[in-house]
Amino acid sequence: MNLFKIPLTLSYQEVLPFLGMEEEPTRAVKELIEHYLRKIRRLAQPVGTWQTFSVLGREPEKTSLHSATLIIAGTSTAAHFKTCEKITLLATTLGGEVDHLLLRLSPQEPTKALIADAVASGAIEWFTEQFDRYLAEQIRHKGYFPTARFSPGYGDWPLNWQKEFLADIKGEQIGLTTTEYFLLQPTKSITAAIGWSNIPVNNTSQPALQGEDKSAQKPAKPCSSAQTCPYCPFASSCSAHYQQKYLTNKAPN
Repeated sequence: MNLFKIPLTLSYQEVLPFLGMEEEPTRAVKELIEHYLRKIRRLAQPVGTWQTFSVLGREPEKTSLHSATLIIAGTSTAAHFKTCEKITLLATTLGGEVDHLLLRLSPQEPTKALIADAVASGAIEWFTEQFDRYLAEQIRHKGYFPTARFSPGYGDWPLNWQKEFLADIKGEQIGLTTTEYFLLQPTKSITAAIGWSNIPVNNTSQPALQGEDKSAQKPAKPCSSAQTCPYCPFASSCSAHYQQKYLTNKAPN
């Protein structure tokens, strides 16, 4: 089985976008962020796995893969991979201990729960980004051009393909499962596909979430992945009023 493991070394500044913060936080909030960074680094067991499949068939609404039950479905999703000969499926997770921490904090300690959740979301995104860079480099070494990551639940790729995704990649071997609503467990986990394109591609664009008007999107401050939000499969950031209500000057335990 292919495994990717590196320590979490993200800084507190890399967590701020997940809290919707564009300015330096108060001292108390910074202390909370650093507190949960230390805690999550200690509890997390970040691991990634991947499997590469050749493209079997291509239609305007879907792409099928050799030796895989997963269908990369949706017109915009299929278009994302239209120049690809192969597609790498990847999965990452921080492990169950991080979920246990978040459950213990919410809802009795909303300030701490909000910040801990943002730290955990930042951590899984940071880890997945390092994994993405590793895989992209391998793809380039083989003479191809890597596409941007594309996940079930984004664009018009239905989230209900998550089950087949995990089955094809053997996600259970790193502890990944799905709920009946196709949300990943542990919650701080991500699945995504990276294409092996024959021609250079723009790999910086991000697809819209399901139900979202791509043309109406703002340049947008970064936020946590739809897959790492424990509250809704398609919601990825907390509202400003929620942050204002709970980000008070409290010291960590």
